[in-house]
Amino acid sequence: RAFWCHNAYGIGGGRSWDDSVRLLKENVFNALMANLAWGGTAFYRSSVLPTAAEVATQGDALAQCLAACRKHGVQCHVWKVCWNMGNFVDPVFVAKMAATNRVQVSYGGTSRQGWLCPSHPDNQRLEIEAMVELAKKGVDGVHFDYIRYPDGSYCFCNGCRERFEAMASVSVTNWPADVRNDESLKRLWQDFRTSNITYVVREV
Repeated sequence: RAFWCHNAYGIGGGRSWDDSVRLLKENVFNALMANLAWGGTAFYRSSVLPTAAEVATQGDALAQCLAACRKHGVQCHVWKVCWNMGNFVDPVFVAKMAATNRVQVSYGGTSRQGWLCPSHPDNQRLEIEAMVELAKKGVDGVHFDYIRYPDGSYCFCNGCRERFEAMASVSVTNWPADVRNDESLKRLWQDFRTSNITYVVREV
């Protein structure tokens, strides 16, 4: 009986993680999915993701949550948002990702700077290492959220084109229209997109 909590520091109303988990336990929940990590932010001390500014003032949310779960006999699973850097991300980190061509680009060519490109090897490594780091911290599980593209309009960055052409051994003449309009390329394009997501989950 799982409870998903979007707030990194408890269920709200001024409750600590200890009070939050105790209340959940009293109401027969036995597992917690706490949203403690995003594509560009960790609400705990991380060597992989940028640490949220709130950790300096409110403490390590994962340590607090895990301790409360152990105390009250509730499973602790970390809800990790993948690719989406989130609303709490340091703008410096976003700018760095954009400057190094690691953010998503729409079909129409517009950059979506809040989202990391799933085909970029460095972004894949970031997601994998973040999940592995969480597992090593002793949680009961890791919960993949947004382990997908935001929709069919993303990502069509130059890196996606290069990596797709290399993987499929094709040359796309009219990018990106051909991967939507040419049926043979369209199937290969969907396989490429799927493989990027599958790779990250399999490696974790």
